[in-house]
Amino acid sequence: MIRRTLLLLIALCLLAALSLLPLPIPPYLDFQVIYHADMGLLRGISIYDHTGQVNMIARLANVPPEQVYVLPFPYPPWYALAALPLALLPIQIAARVWFEVNLLLLLVSVGLLTEGWPTAKRVWTGLAAVFFLPVLGSLVIGQYGFPILLGAALFGHALKNRNVILIPFAAVLLTFKPHLGTLILLVGLIFLSFQRNEFSRRALMAVVIAGLLLFIIGFFASPLWPLDYYHSLTGFRDVSQCHQCNSLPMVLAGIIGGGFSQAVWLAMGLLILSLIWLIFEWKRFSVEPARLIAGAVIVTLLASPYLQNYDYILLLIPLFASVSGANRFHWAWLTLAYLLPFAGFGIFGVAGDVSLVISSLICFVVFAHTARQLDVSPNAA
Repeated sequence: MIRRTLLLLIALCLLAALSLLPLPIPPYLDFQVIYHADMGLLRGISIYDHTGQVNMIARLANVPPEQVYVLPFPYPPWYALAALPLALLPIQIAARVWFEVNLLLLLVSVGLLTEGWPTAKRVWTGLAAVFFLPVLGSLVIGQYGFPILLGAALFGHALKNRNVILIPFAAVLLTFKPHLGTLILLVGLIFLSFQRNEFSRRALMAVVIAGLLLFIIGFFASPLWPLDYYHSLTGFRDVSQCHQCNSLPMVLAGIIGGGFSQAVWLAMGLLILSLIWLIFEWKRFSVEPARLIAGAVIVTLLASPYLQNYDYILLLIPLFASVSGANRFHWAWLTLAYLLPFAGFGIFGVAGDVSLVISSLICFVVFAHTARQLDVSPNAA
């Protein structure tokens, strides 16, 4: 209890300090997408009505609509509804609040991922997580992946502690960015389905109820949100073709001279191979359900073609999961996986983003090797 209180005080002091420091939080980068969507929602404009949002901003800025550039909203409607209060604030203040909320989600995620560790080690791990390059970038530009990080960490924690109440909250968070959270959610639900006990039945029912509530709530943001959401994704070329993606399938496609279409086929092959690995290790990971969730994160990072640099904040999960049972050799490779993006971007600039893919591969190898040391005997289970 004392350790948890101390960690909470440290986190609150950090947030308070960041509120007072004159940090340059740019409001007109990625954060503006959800801010403008919510601004329109408060004015009766659907979050997927791109033309309506452009005209709204043009009127507010007193400029022609042709001079307004607004990205379509590419997330489920409940994400916009969760962030709706931010649209009541000036965008400069809202961006700072968004920064602090994301930082809080990060710190809570680290707290869940390091449960049971010594307090000093957890504090240093929290600082290391904040300064992990994808995390720094995501915090500054106001990206949207932190609910997925928390959802995965919370799901592993809830499975480990058999907490029915936390399971639906974790499931909801994992839906905020479906291309990142869907596989993680499915793996968690399949694990629960195999348990066939009172805990799993109640947890699955809670997830079903939460899913129905999300489906209904979505209509408050868009009258035909399933169709509108689909058209928003397919109509946004940068999303549908992923011109700025940085993933293993995209890297392999580039090596053979292909593009996104070839990357999709390569992604299917990688998905099949990585799922075979996960199924092969299922019994071993089931002893520690948090590792099973970490394994699902690894599969997502290896197989998804649609990954951008900021999505690699999820690497924190296999990084921390690999610490259990790691020897000095493993620590050396984990340290390399952590530091490699700094070197890649520092030396090669944007071209160095392939270092994130290499870090993912390193984490996969170390995670898989440390998992072989897990006790899968009946007594451990």
